[in-house]
Order: sequence, then structure tokens, then C-alpha cells
Amino acid sequence: MEHMSPGTDAHQQRARSPDNVGSRQGFNRARGAVVVVVVWGGASRLSLRGWAVLSPAPRPPACCRPPAPLPAHARAPCRCPPLSCVLLGLAMDTSPALPAFLLCSALLLIKMYVVAVITGQVRLRKKAFANPEDALRHGGPQYCRSDPDVERCLRAHRNDMETIYPFLFLGLVYSFLGPDPVVARLHFLIFFLGRLAHTVAYLGKLRAPTRSLAYVLAQLPCASMALQVAWEAARHL
Repeated sequence: MEHMSPGTDAHQQRARSPDNVGSRQGFNRARGAVVVVVVWGGASRLSLRGWAVLSPAPRPPACCRPPAPLPAHARAPCRCPPLSCVLLGLAMDTSPALPAFLLCSALLLIKMYVVAVITGQVRLRKKAFANPEDALRHGGPQYCRSDPDVERCLRAHRNDMETIYPFLFLGLVYSFLGPDPVVARLHFLIFFLGRLAHTVAYLGKLRAPTRSLAYVLAQLPCASMALQVAWEAARHL
């Protein structure tokens, strides 16, 4: 049996003492608990990560969700203006004289419709029809005839077509040449008043030269616009 030094014997005795044995066992238990906690934490993270992959994503609250699309029958109608209105608005912004031209043109066309209605009423009152079937319906074939008053109305209507249709073309082109708005409105107003006076003089059988003066008065702005349109066209050749 080997001889043990007094220092080594004392060290072994201290290691076998109850205090040292208890502290060593407590340290081992603490180390085992730490290992269990680490393993449990890793397993928990893996299980949570797998659950997050397998489970659907949580829905946001109702206040954060985008509104569901409405069905077709519940949608409000489109309030956008039509293309024709947009183009007309752009044209009026480009040409300040265009609204006055459109107003005079509409009034002149209405006047032509009125003359056509007056012609029909005069035919019925005078019983002077141009077609045999109309005469048979209103009394007999003897009423298929001409009448001076009906012919007067027809001549007034033809004169309107001979002068108003050229005005519609000249006035439209003239409006986009950039004329002074006051001068352009004066052109349109003079033509409208001249044609109105001409129709009244024609149908009312006013004394000459009332009708001729009204005709010449209406032709003056047309001649002016025609010259300006021709000048601008020739200048850009």
C-alpha cells in the first residue's frame, strides 16, 4: 500500500465531506435542469414554427380589411361626362365665339322648322296638295293643285336653305380662326336678324324692298366671313 502524503489525504477527506457531496449533487441537478429547459425551448420553437407553417395566416381586423367589391346591380352609375361633352367643352374653351355661333345656328334651324310647319298648315287651309293621295284624303283629286300662298311658303323655305346652309359652314370655320368675340357675335347676330326679317317679309307679304333689304343685310356677314376664311386658307398654303 502506497504511502499518501498528508496533503492528499486531507483533500480526499474534504471531497468526501457531506457539504461537498451535497453541493456537487446540487450542481449536477441544476445543470440537468438547464439542459432540459434548453431542449424544451428548442422543441417549442420548432413546434410553433411548424404550426405557423401549417395554420392559415391570421385575418386582419375588419377595420383594416379592404372593402368587398359591390355586385354589378348595386354599383353606382358612372358620373363621367360623355366624350361628346368633353370635346364640346374643349372646343368652347378654344374658341370664345363658338357658343354664339351655336346659339344662332340652333335658332335659325328652329326657324326653318317653323316655316315647314306653316307650309303644311297653309296647304291644309287652302286645300292645295302636291300629291294625289293627300288630295283624295281631303276631298278629292281636284285638290291636287298649286296655290300662290303655298308657293310663297315654299319659296321662303328654299331661300332659307340657300343662305342658312352656307352660313353653318362659314360660321363654324370662322369661329376657329380666333376672331374677336365681339366682332364674331356681331356677324352672327346680323345674319340671324336679317334672315328673320326676310322670312317675316316673305310670309307677311310686306311691301318691297323690305324683303330684298333683309336679304342683303344677312349676306353681308356671310361675305365677310367667307373672305376671312379664304384669306387664312391662302395664307397657310
